[in-house]
Amino acid sequence: MHQALLVPEVVLHIFAHVNEIGEPSYAERPLSRQTLAALATTCKTFYEPAMDFLWSDMNRLLPLLGCVTRLHPMIYPTTQVSADESTRDQCPFSSIRSLNISTQQSWSRGIEPLSELERSQFLRHSCRVRTMSVSSDDEFHLLRSFPYDTCVFPNLLSLSWVIIFTRYLRFFLSPTLRSCYIALVQPDLARHSIGTRCPALEGLDIVTMGIVAQAPHLCETIRSCKALVRLQCPPLNSVAWKHLSTIPTLLNVSIYQESFSGSLSRLDTHNLSFSTFLNVTTLRFYFSPITDVIAVIQHSEFPSLKEFELVDHILPGAELLPLLRALSQCKACNTLENIAISDDDPEVDEPSADSFAVTRELLCFTQLRSLRLYVCCSINPDNVSLFEAMSSWPQICSLSLSDPHRRPPQVTFRGFFAALSQCPHLHALHVEIDVANIDINPKTESFQHTSLESIGYYSSPAVNAEAVARIIFTMLPNVQLADTWGDVNTHLKSLRASSSLQGADGG
Repeated sequence: MHQALLVPEVVLHIFAHVNEIGEPSYAERPLSRQTLAALATTCKTFYEPAMDFLWSDMNRLLPLLGCVTRLHPMIYPTTQVSADESTRDQCPFSSIRSLNISTQQSWSRGIEPLSELERSQFLRHSCRVRTMSVSSDDEFHLLRSFPYDTCVFPNLLSLSWVIIFTRYLRFFLSPTLRSCYIALVQPDLARHSIGTRCPALEGLDIVTMGIVAQAPHLCETIRSCKALVRLQCPPLNSVAWKHLSTIPTLLNVSIYQESFSGSLSRLDTHNLSFSTFLNVTTLRFYFSPITDVIAVIQHSEFPSLKEFELVDHILPGAELLPLLRALSQCKACNTLENIAISDDDPEVDEPSADSFAVTRELLCFTQLRSLRLYVCCSINPDNVSLFEAMSSWPQICSLSLSDPHRRPPQVTFRGFFAALSQCPHLHALHVEIDVANIDINPKTESFQHTSLESIGYYSSPAVNAEAVARIIFTMLPNVQLADTWGDVNTHLKSLRASSSLQGADGG
């Protein structure tokens, strides 16, 4: 053996590369696992690191149960048991040829739970598992003999729990767990005290599949977590919000209520008392009651907030304006960089006398890099209001003020380029432009914006498509138009092709 292979760091680097070998879609058995299994049986030096990689990522219990001598022939009935049982136990992957898929759902019925000796055989490899995805609990009854507080996967880092019941969740709650995804909230969830059993937990995702989940067990689970960095969950009560506001490690909060849920959870807005979400940088609300969102923001401070996103069914101006005012008063004016607000039914028409009122509430966010508004209330700026907005956001890179009702555009080319001059870093600007009335002459204008790559929607027909194309060609050299621009795009491509030919000829 080469001396380099005696260096643990070298061996780990090689095995990590082997573990990433790509597999063809028709492969019956992953080549990477075959190779690692072969390496594990090569020599003592390779055994431990190869086994660690083999067992690190699991999506079912069957391979681990296959390490138990009594269960192996039941799980792999077509596999000949080696005469040397100790060799198979050392590296069970080396003897496994195929899994009897037809027995997966029924093989364990009536089988006695693991004995004390068999538990040791199971734990011999379960301690190597780092990532586990649980989508079936068919074999969990075999683990009932483990003591109640035993962590069967003591070194687990990431857990995805995609089954209804959480009865056996305790076996997977490792003190090393960093990330946990739970597909359904059940009443016994709080009994497991995830945060207490997993003090290092940083990421927690809880979804409800349409079930209203503002219940004590959900909030008790959240309150047990003291070191969260990222949280996604259904709507919470005020006590849980109070707890979250005091976690110094928390950076990302997403409150998600399924859009198809029959009834919405409501926050008790009486006697609200939150504190400073000191380091939260990202705040998202999906289909949460708008009154809840406003209440949370009004009773909180977000001095580090950089990203805010809101998605709802319908967002009329009467509800959206109070929200934006609250957002502007929560100490985020000097930090907020990205705002996205949209509803999934923007076709609901809400005429407004002041079509720029919603956007005006955002002018105080002078650090904006990205803004996207796609809501039912009217957002149809004119030259003056667009210039005012872009003068307030000199660092903006992407701006989308969509009018789903396709009202006649009020921004002309002159107003468009005047606004662009205020934002040298802008690469995407989506607003309606009046391309029918051309009020600028590219031959006499010296302005050119080289950063812009994408411009807004094209709904009004251009009277002179070639003239519009020449304006874009001359003043916006890097813009790529969508196919919806029709004849304008055709002329623009022609101009660029002609320019390229002239350049190639030295002209």
